[in-house]
Amino acid sequence: MMRLFVLLVVATILTTGCVPGPAGVTIESRTPPDSTKDKGPFLIKRAWVFVEGTQLGATPATVRVRRSFEVTHVSLHVGASFEQVRRYEIERTVTASRRMMDFSFSGSYNSGYLTFTATELSRDRQGRYIVPYFDHPIQIIDHEYDLVLIVED
Repeated sequence: MMRLFVLLVVATILTTGCVPGPAGVTIESRTPPDSTKDKGPFLIKRAWVFVEGTQLGATPATVRVRRSFEVTHVSLHVGASFEQVRRYEIERTVTASRRMMDFSFSGSYNSGYLTFTATELSRDRQGRYIVPYFDHPIQIIDHEYDLVLIVED
């Protein structure tokens, strides 16, 4: 039985180039938009997606995370040295950051999700983007790196 598990893990790594992630996390790769109709230069920044330090894929992607004590951050890394460019901290309960967002609320509802762009999120002193606690699913859209982060309860 253990051999079968190891074989499945190795097959996953070989076929996707990534190791399996934490429980409650799924990542779906998306094809980039067709730029043949655009008249100007078309530049999409690509990044590696890490959840709890485990590489799960690359953008463009949709990452679904269940809010839990096991998964608290999703980060984006670029280049051969995997330099971190974004880190999303997922709050598990209502905190001071959430209370501050209540006064400067700028999210909107989109298809049943409370939706924020990355630039609308509060940031802490280390520059991490804080995904606030909410009783319903939250969707974060990062236009710069073409990432959709969905946090579900």
